[in-house]
Amino acid sequence: MAGALAAPILGGQGSPSSLTMGQVLFTARNIFLAISAASTAAMLYVGAYQVRAVEHLKCPLLGHGCEAVADASFARPFGIPDGFIGAGLYGILIGVALLNPQIAWVRYSTRGVAVVAALVNILGVIDMSRFGAYCFYCLLTTALTPFLVWTAFLL
Repeated sequence: MAGALAAPILGGQGSPSSLTMGQVLFTARNIFLAISAASTAAMLYVGAYQVRAVEHLKCPLLGHGCEAVADASFARPFGIPDGFIGAGLYGILIGVALLNPQIAWVRYSTRGVAVVAALVNILGVIDMSRFGAYCFYCLLTTALTPFLVWTAFLL
């Protein structure tokens, strides 16, 4: 049963390219778009706090760690709030994923930007561990990154 469900998502030979459950279509593209959209939303929220459009950053499970990380000096590379940099990166991924993946430059751009997002997330976790506080939203996007990269290579 697990093999029958895994093959459509993985796009195995002789299998449909998607898994249908009711009215929901689980394709690599839709999963990629959902992960990118969730990561964009999380980073926009962090960015909104960094420019004080939001007064307090609610941090599930980690207390005030999100605010401490968002206010840290490493959270503003080049003077730009990293929440907005991350949101822009994930926004680019959404835009590129909506293009035709049969075109070589679209496929390689999607994969390249997804790998860059993974590397940036890893660097962010390293900075947070040195700082001694963690941001739930940053960790969420980092946890989603392997699935993002995986689906980028399935497109």
